[in-house]
Amino acid sequence: ITPLLQFDRPNKLEVDAAKHSANDSVNKAERLADYWVFGGIYRPVYLEAVPAQFIERVAIDARHDGTLTLEVFAGSVKGADAVEAQVTSLEGKPEGELFSQSLAGSNVTLRTRLANPRPWTAETPNLYLVEVRLMQATNVLHRVKQRFGFRTMEVRDGEGLFVNDRKVILKGAIRDSFWPDSGRCLSEAVHRLDLAALKEMNLNAVRTSPGPPDSAFLDLCDELGFYVLDELADRK
Repeated sequence: ITPLLQFDRPNKLEVDAAKHSANDSVNKAERLADYWVFGGIYRPVYLEAVPAQFIERVAIDARHDGTLTLEVFAGSVKGADAVEAQVTSLEGKPEGELFSQSLAGSNVTLRTRLANPRPWTAETPNLYLVEVRLMQATNVLHRVKQRFGFRTMEVRDGEGLFVNDRKVILKGAIRDSFWPDSGRCLSEAVHRLDLAALKEMNLNAVRTSPGPPDSAFLDLCDELGFYVLDELADRK
């Protein structure tokens, strides 16, 4: 919508929210499944202003041995020549060395390895931050921060689920995104109430059924220590 914006005056944004999806498989899933259907917007919707050269998204693969791979996708890289990244603690203390990769196209892969990382499990939900910067020489064009944990998830045939080379038994419950007086419009406080109740029952896993939750719930699962089976309803 950038060409439509008027930067010297207020702008008006109107949204037309349809009751039915343009994707017929979504309609079948919602109307044939076992949950209530609501119209309108009930999850965060926002516009974000970014520089002309910016990082679109970052995909993180962080293993429990400290191996870290970042797939950096840039929306526009005209004038940018490199991408650099720094891992820190949640308090901002640097962890490991700054690492970087020259930029030839719009996407780039960065790799490093942290010595003696604190791995993430449901019992020890250790988290880190990584700041990724789009660079032009020494000038930072755009930066993004993302929270993550070092963990290795593996399903071994005939043995079960292993987390960081240790077998884990999932004890969980199905949790739908719903609240009695707000429907599917949930707050962080509601997410925390649900997860606190699950912790009190000594559970360590959540199946988000029958549809995916908002990102705030998944972030809290990372923070509080829950394994998540994220489900996408789809019936064709």
